Amino acid sequence: MQIPKSQSKIDWYAAGFKLLNIAGPIAGVSVILFTAVISYIETRPQKLPIQYKLIHNNQTFYLEAANKTQELEIGLKWRNNLESDRGMLFNLGREYKRVPFWMHQVKVPLDIIYLKNNLVTTIIRNAPPCMKNPCPIYYGVAATQVLELKAGASNIQLGQKLVIEPIPKKL
Repeated sequence: MQIPKSQSKIDWYAAGFKLLNIAGPIAGVSVILFTAVISYIETRPQKLPIQYKLIHNNQTFYLEAANKTQELEIGLKWRNNLESDRGMLFNLGREYKRVPFWMHQVKVPLDIIYLKNNLVTTIIRNAPPCMKNPCPIYYGVAATQVLELKAGASNIQLGQKLVIEPIPKKL
């Protein structure tokens, strides 16, 4: 008479294979979802609070303000539209000469207005959207701020002094 052997030994190879069959697809789906979420987050338009108001020739523009490095880099990228009474004011922090701006991944045509102490130093009218590199780079003579408005929304002229007023924060 033969006594059957006990099955107390675990077949680690088979157990590992079973674990991979379960964990592999979960890991794969997780990587795909993570990549999609990161891609969405990186291409999501930023919406900054409206902090300034520009009144020019009986037109009022409400301006978001880009102050931090990341806000300045993103600007109006990935926006599908820009209302004609809205814009973005880029506060550069100090005066720059030959200030470069470009329209990479900006979806709407813009007027780019370079300001030095609220005086218009350069205007780029109707800068077209540019979704793929290389994109043209537009230079302003000198600026402490740059204003972007929907193309054709204003009749701001070179040399004009603009009055940009802060909007008081609501309590």
